[in-house]
Amino acid sequence: MKKVYFSFLVLMSVILNAQVVFESSLSEAFKKAKEQNKQVFIEYYNSDCSVCKRLGDLLRTDQEVSTFYNKRFINYAMNSNESLSEEDNNFITKANLHFESVPILLYFDKNQNFLHHSGVTVTSEHVINEAKKAILPDYNTSGLKAKYDAGDRSVRTLYAYCDMLKVNKNDIMLTKVAQDLFESFKKEELPTNKSYVILKQVVNSSDNGFFQYWINNVDKLKDFETGQKAGTEILSLEKIVLKELSDPNVKKWDLTKKNKFKQYILKLKITDNPEVFFE
Repeated sequence: MKKVYFSFLVLMSVILNAQVVFESSLSEAFKKAKEQNKQVFIEYYNSDCSVCKRLGDLLRTDQEVSTFYNKRFINYAMNSNESLSEEDNNFITKANLHFESVPILLYFDKNQNFLHHSGVTVTSEHVINEAKKAILPDYNTSGLKAKYDAGDRSVRTLYAYCDMLKVNKNDIMLTKVAQDLFESFKKEELPTNKSYVILKQVVNSSDNGFFQYWINNVDKLKDFETGQKAGTEILSLEKIVLKELSDPNVKKWDLTKKNKFKQYILKLKITDNPEVFFE
């Protein structure tokens, strides 16, 4: 009997150790972070999202991930599908974070200063690597502005900084940095998936070089998406055009700009009557 009981305890220990330990509240997470001198990890997710569910399974069953996160972080799960508590909502607002999709991995220091964020590839390698970036100032998101201000114009830094500016809804700076990204990008790689991903993820202006390349090469804008999204690549261009056409002053645009956008509308087949946007 004792042997069976001992085996049960060992089994339960293995199961528990395979789970990332999540705190019951954000305030409790930061309280423990100060007490233990650790950073805070927030799983920002939506309970109706299939990718989020896969991430949740990984965080709660993968031994390597749970060991890494439980040792280095105090962890908290924030479900964006539910009405966020006043504490959670105020925290996200104060951090100036605006997400268009989930799940997101978020990392803060013990004093609630933002360190790093990342979208998710549901593998233990990705989830651990993003945590390692959060720990290192040379790799985490919070150091990107300093790198940019110091003159770093590498594609990696510029793309990451664009992603951060997008999350912060700093559209003016995003427009500038996204163009810097185009200037630093190898032009022979423009027809590639790498270029398409940049267009899709961070370009916010039709004046941007990536937009201009793809609007002039729409026939090549294909075979980058798979599964249910296959064939939807052109939507990345449409999104930018429609956003700019939502300008309340669109009717006051000069003739040159109107004609340029009419060409975009027809090329993207948004409508065969582009005048409707300017009436």
